[in-house]
Amino acid sequence: MKITLKQLEVFLAVYHQGSTVAAAAQVFLSQSAVSMALAELEKHLDTTLFQRVGKRLLPTQQAHMLNSLAGDIMRQVEQIEYLFNLKVARLVIGASTTIGNYLLPKMIRDFQVLHPEIDIRLAIFNTTDICQGLLNYEYDLGFIEGDNPFVELKASAWMEDELVLFAAQQSRFIKAGGELSSVRDLEQVPLILRETGSGTRTFVQKNLLQHLENTNVLELGNSEAIKQAVINDLGVGCLSRFALQDLLELKKIQLLSIADMTALHRPLYLLENKKSVHSEAYNKFVDFVFDYRF
Repeated sequence: MKITLKQLEVFLAVYHQGSTVAAAAQVFLSQSAVSMALAELEKHLDTTLFQRVGKRLLPTQQAHMLNSLAGDIMRQVEQIEYLFNLKVARLVIGASTTIGNYLLPKMIRDFQVLHPEIDIRLAIFNTTDICQGLLNYEYDLGFIEGDNPFVELKASAWMEDELVLFAAQQSRFIKAGGELSSVRDLEQVPLILRETGSGTRTFVQKNLLQHLENTNVLELGNSEAIKQAVINDLGVGCLSRFALQDLLELKKIQLLSIADMTALHRPLYLLENKKSVHSEAYNKFVDFVFDYRF
């Protein structure tokens, strides 16, 4: 079945005008062209859409049913044409949780002050989900905290982040001052960490947990849950310094230092599908991202 938009346009004109002559004037076709388009549509649908009564064409019950459906279709087509004629620019961005919750909102706000014509949608999931979404063309670009496991995706180092260990300000697990003599001291403390699949958890697994023989790990699905668990002294957390600014200012937590462990620095990446075609809005946003200073 091959119904065309022109046939639906002709049908709607005949339905509302009641004659092929008036419909032809409305759609800028000859009367014979209108009659042919209508006949082809009836053939495709294997039905009769109009009964001729004198000089008038009266719609059948099938025509009344088609009128509603065809009207919806034509309105959607008009909306598509309207949006693209206005060149409304949209970007859909996927971001892993630390970046999406603590870095991008301010950056997007500042970008839209300069480019109010660009509509930005932000989706926040863990690193694994963002990578999969880019592979499925669900996002124009992505931001992740972990390594890129897919050759189909291109990762560009964007900025550096620091993961820090932290405890409640008055913790039963940590002595005042937050100093530990060795990383092995963490074996005696419950660790509250992000779930497997998050960029933060992957980094902690590789750079911290591998140095510990016995660990008691509580997994939580988002950074805010970890922060609340630590405030209530359920253990020691490990999150991006960006995620902890509010608690540090309120003096609800203390950062820990470990004598034999170097700082946990990691790169944050801008990710794109190598096969994606980049729009002007994409290029403007990426230029802004790499010049932005927090």
